[in-house]
Order: sequence, then C-alpha cells, then structure tokens
Amino acid sequence: MKTIHSLELEARIEANEPIEILDLRERCQFEKRYMPGAHSTPFNEFDAKTFVHSRELPLPEPLYLILERGKHAQIAAENIELRGLDNLIVVEGGMQGWEHNGLHVDRSRNVRTWITEHRKRLVDMGMTTETCNTGAL
Repeated sequence: MKTIHSLELEARIEANEPIEILDLRERCQFEKRYMPGAHSTPFNEFDAKTFVHSRELPLPEPLYLILERGKHAQIAAENIELRGLDNLIVVEGGMQGWEHNGLHVDRSRNVRTWITEHRKRLVDMGMTTETCNTGAL
C-alpha cells in the first residue's frame, strides 16, 4: 500500500500536478471541513465500477484517498483494491494529519447549514433516521 505525507501531497498540489483526491468520510464530516479540490464519496456509497467511469484523470494516474485518520484510509484502500482499483495512495494521518501540519482546509457553512436543516426536517417528518455518526473514520 502506497502512502504519501500530507506535506508532500500539498507540494504536488502547489506545483499544479494533476491530482485527484477522494474523501471517503461521511458527507456530514466532509461538509464541515475538507481538503481543497477533494471529492466526497462516502466509503459506504463507493462503487468501483461507477467510479472508474467518472474519474477526472486517466485510470493509470494515482488516486489519493483520505479519511479522518490514515489507518482507516488504508483499510478502505485495501477494500477498494479488491474491487479492481490498484493505483491508490493513502494520505498519511488523514484529515487529522493534514490539519495537524497546518495545511489549508475549506469549510462550507452555507451548504452544511442547508443540509443539516434538510436532514433534521426529514428526521422530524419520519422520512429518514439518517444522522451523521460523529465518530471519526
């Protein structure tokens, strides 16, 4: 399993290298804070076949994976590799490591507020029981 230190990934981003980052955390975690340019696909919604057809970069290009912690991303990467993708690189330390190294994160207050209110209305109406697991992945 390949890994990359968050500072090295940031250097590649700053050098305008073609980078595709997949954030596998739950959507509500992604909405709170995320790496610039990352795409959100919660691990429990990830479908390798669909993803292969929707990649921005050619398949041989690496796909950087991030979760809340690096160890969880390694487990997710192993599961994804079993589904046929083998050019995965795990961001060491995950989002916690990214932030610990003082790297920029984006925050989406408007989207998060609307989605949170929308989910609450759905729960109140009994249409869903979906809530965000506050446990870190």
